[in-house]
Parts: sequence; structure tokens; C-alpha cells
Amino acid sequence: MAQMIDIAKEFGYRIRSFHHGVEAYKIADLLARDSISASIWSDWGGFKMEALDGVKANLPMVHRAGARAIVHSDDPSGSQRLLQEAAKAIAAGRQIGIEVTDDEAIRWVTINAAWALGLDDRIGSLEVGKNADVVLWSANPFSVYARPEKVWIDGTMYFDRSDPRQQWRTDFELGFVPANGGTR
Repeated sequence: MAQMIDIAKEFGYRIRSFHHGVEAYKIADLLARDSISASIWSDWGGFKMEALDGVKANLPMVHRAGARAIVHSDDPSGSQRLLQEAAKAIAAGRQIGIEVTDDEAIRWVTINAAWALGLDDRIGSLEVGKNADVVLWSANPFSVYARPEKVWIDGTMYFDRSDPRQQWRTDFELGFVPANGGTR
């Protein structure tokens, strides 16, 4: 990563984010200095040779250095649980004395990712004039017990847990199936 930063400077291009930066904590100061984000897993490490030095506190260590940390997953299950992935990183940071507030950690999933894509002027935060999809949670969204209560996409409510027409039935063989057959 440090070599790529040098090459980018030499050839005049900009790196917005390093993905899969399992060892980003080692160069967090360089990332902060050059305004480069790290799109990283919460706790992957040791699963292959180049990930042997991965640590669970990678995200909070990058964050503490002043770089933009982004919770990343290229796994279908993990990408559905980015808030829980962030929660694991918050806990790992606390274990080594790094306190990350919920307000700071939510940025790992929202505005920091939008910034890395160059879209932070249009998405990533709730501001007048921006596009936003919003979830109202039953509890702290970093809790495994939190459930989405309402979901708005492009200003339209797409899910309301209190609406009996949207109650889901489950079947371990079929997965989740809407009771109304998937119609609106």
C-alpha cells in the first residue's frame, strides 16, 4: 500500500481507498496524511499468507489515526450485516483502549463509503438535497437484537413492520417468504 501511494504521487493519480486492507493499521498515519480511506473487514485475518498480520481492531486503529475507515465485506452474508460488522470492530477497539462512538462508527458504513466512491455530495448522510434510503431501527442499529421497523427508499416507505400485510412467515426450507406473496 505504501508503494502504491508513492507510485500514485509519481504518476499523478489519486487513490481514494484500499480494499481488503487487512494490515491498513500499519500505515494508518500514511492513509490519514494522504486522505486515503481503508475499506476493510471487521475481523478477518490469518486466512491466507498476506493476511497473517490482520488484527480485529484494524478499523478503530485506522479511524483513530484520522483516516477514513470503511466497513467492507464481499461476502453476501457479511454485506447484509455491515452494522454488526462495525459493532465487532467497536468492541475490538474498546478491548485495546480505543473508544469509538456510535456516531463515529456509523460513518464507517455511510458517509465514508460515499466519499470513497466520490458520491458524498449526493449520498451518505441525511442532508437537504441528498438522496437517502433510511431505516428506522427498533434499537441501537449496532445491536444484534435491533430489527428494522420501517424502511424508506427514495422517499417512499417500502417496509413497515407494523403493517400486517407485510408480515413475513419463515420456513427453514424456503427462507423468508412474504405472507402476501410478494405483492405490494
